[in-house]
Amino acid sequence: MSALNKAARKLADYSLQKMYEIAVEKMIERGYQANNVKKIGGEIVFEVDESERTGYEIEAVKAETFEELMEKRIDGEIDKPKYKYDEDFVSETERDLPPDDYNKMILPGTKVSIDALKEWVLETKVNSDPVLQEAVSADFLNVNTDGEWDSMLDRTVDRIAYKVARKIYYVGRKPSYMEPEEWDIFIEGKKPVPGTYSKNETWGDREFPYGNEYKYRMGPAEDTFHGGTTDPIYKGWTRAGMGEI
Repeated sequence: MSALNKAARKLADYSLQKMYEIAVEKMIERGYQANNVKKIGGEIVFEVDESERTGYEIEAVKAETFEELMEKRIDGEIDKPKYKYDEDFVSETERDLPPDDYNKMILPGTKVSIDALKEWVLETKVNSDPVLQEAVSADFLNVNTDGEWDSMLDRTVDRIAYKVARKIYYVGRKPSYMEPEEWDIFIEGKKPVPGTYSKNETWGDREFPYGNEYKYRMGPAEDTFHGGTTDPIYKGWTRAGMGEI
């Protein structure tokens, strides 16, 4: 190998390593782990679940620095971690706080306003959430059996708001200064009993997703609870007040 080729190879290896280090840093900032970034075949590859991808493949990126390059790639290819989905929701108790105080913790057992959540979904999520975008597209053609307008978007917003409200009730919402693993420890002993969010709540074919195996960073996990009881069968679960949705 000529000296010129060796120099070019050395430069390429340096550039790849530098981009890898930046990519790891940027992914950790978004809540991922270092092992979600790999160097494979001279390229930087993001190994995340398909549900966490935007669906776009970045073929060419204009950037003046490695940092800008990786920032644009990650923004284009990777969605924010699911646990960050509701971080920009401002609850009733936060509305009168200055901006620096937003994203304070919401403790498990808190029932946030469904109407406020619907407003938040429509104002901040409709242009970035692919599920909502699909519902928007469906509204152009969707009518019910009586020939009247039946909004897929309205139904999707209702469903998302309910799911977010229920998730906050069972596991709360961590403040921005806490890591997900710190929140898992913090809420131990503070979780409401399964089935107390609503007398009508059902999980379909799924098991209760917010049990002992739930991890705030990873999201719902399969557990052994099959519904139909409010007994505190989980270590660390407490009885929460019943109330209307």
